[in-house]
Amino acid sequence: MTKDDFDRILYIHLNEETLQSIVNIPGVSEIVSKHFNNDTLLNDGTLQSIVNIPGVYDMVSRHFNNDILDVWEYEQYIKVKEIVERIELWNPEFQRTIVLLNLLNELTGILCDTLDLKLDKYVNLRALPVREFHKEAVEKYSSTYPIWTCDFEGSCLVGADKFEIEPIDSIRHRFGDE
Repeated sequence: MTKDDFDRILYIHLNEETLQSIVNIPGVSEIVSKHFNNDTLLNDGTLQSIVNIPGVYDMVSRHFNNDILDVWEYEQYIKVKEIVERIELWNPEFQRTIVLLNLLNELTGILCDTLDLKLDKYVNLRALPVREFHKEAVEKYSSTYPIWTCDFEGSCLVGADKFEIEPIDSIRHRFGDE
């Protein structure tokens, strides 16, 4: 999670709080009282002005840390769900493999780098649709080569650890079928 993500969620959360509830966070009232007297705080203080007081941001962010992490993780799962739905709708008869590659890279980034999950929990690569014209070749080579699908242009999604696009003709050439 980036600091911008954290701050965005923190300030959304803070907007749901009252000024008094923020000041009641342990340690915050002591710091705030040095900058405002009680009447000024209640009349003129805003959440933003309170959080901007040196030391308050750290206390407030620590106080809401678990809530922020829960919201952020939930947001990541929503992104995963949306990307998986787009992958499931990908059609090799009229969409290029690069579209699928970009979706898979985005999904892998969220799953592996952020949530520490595996791609195969969400996407069955063997179940990806294959352009009918190339189906026989994909089935033939997939037992010995990580070829997952092929689109209308003959661009194939390949790779075990890292996905790439390779023309079906190159794959045929590699296996001596021209």
